[in-house]
This record gives sequence, structure tokens and C-alpha cells, in this order.
Amino acid sequence: MNHVLEPPDEPGRTLPTTATGAPAHHDPDAPLVNVAAYSAFYRAEVKALVNFLLWMGAGLADATDIAQETMIEAYQGWPSIRHPRAWTRRVASRRYGREQFGQEVVTEPELLSPLLSASADIAAWEQRHDVLRLLAMLPWRQRQVMAWTFDGYQPQEIAVELQITAEAVRASLKLARRTLAERLGRAGGAT
Repeated sequence: MNHVLEPPDEPGRTLPTTATGAPAHHDPDAPLVNVAAYSAFYRAEVKALVNFLLWMGAGLADATDIAQETMIEAYQGWPSIRHPRAWTRRVASRRYGREQFGQEVVTEPELLSPLLSASADIAAWEQRHDVLRLLAMLPWRQRQVMAWTFDGYQPQEIAVELQITAEAVRASLKLARRTLAERLGRAGGAT
């Protein structure tokens, strides 16, 4: 089941950014390298951002909407964003959190989105949605920390992005892993 949760390849973390002071809106006279860098980032990261939001418990429709809104905002501020991968996850996470604040909702998998390719492997698809159901049962902070972890971030990095201590991140991870292990154990014992 580990292949279902593997984070994207590391090259997504080092995509180029620009600091040329180009305007935030699309200017036809802006250097093409800015548009090209953003386009490369978008293509490499939009699906991963949707997955990140799914891991946090968002439904597919909400995840794709939030990902698109976040990517639009990233495009508008592209020249000033230093770490776009972390920035998009932070913005999307906050946006989703504002929409879901105080609600603990178990989400069911929805129809496929055009942002996500259809998978011919039904077993992998079912595993993925079983994992998403389990994650959706976790409290908000644990779900949030697990999503960042699945996306390849270390506790220290997560702490910076969420503006909490690394110890709080580790504690949330420990609780989330314990809860998930218990639920998986119960599910395994029921068969």
C-alpha cells in the first residue's frame, strides 16, 4: 500500500523561481522565462496539490477548485514567491481550513476530475480511496500534518509552514499514525 502514498519526485521541489520584479498580472511584454517557469511549475505540481488536499480530507471537487484558485494566485504573485511548492500547499491548506473550520466530515471519493488521470488499476484506486477515508476520520491538525508528510516534508519544514513547533508536528504524527494503525488493525481483524 506504500506506493499509494508516495510523495512526488523531488525535482518538483527545485523548480526555478524568478525575482525580476515582473508585474503580477499577465503582461505580454513580460519576459517569457517568467511564464515558462510558472507553466513548468503548474504542470509539475497541480496534480500533486490536488492529492495534497485529498489527503487533508477535501472532496475531489473542492480539492480541484482550491488547487486552481491557489495556482491562479500563484501566477498573480509569481515573481515574489520564493518557494512555490511550499507556498501553494500553505495557501491551499489555509483556504481549505477556512472552508472546513470546525467541521469533521468523512468524505467519499467523487467522480474523477479532468485534473487527475483515470487509472486502469482498480485495486490501486480502491486502496487510495480507503486511505483517503481513513485520513478523513482524523482530527483536522493530524490530517493536515499527515498531508504535508505524505507530500515529502519533514517535521521541521512542516512546523515552519504551519507556524507550530516541530514537537507539535511530531506529536500529531504520532497520534495520527497510532489512530490509523488501530483502525487498520480493526479492519484487518474483521475480515
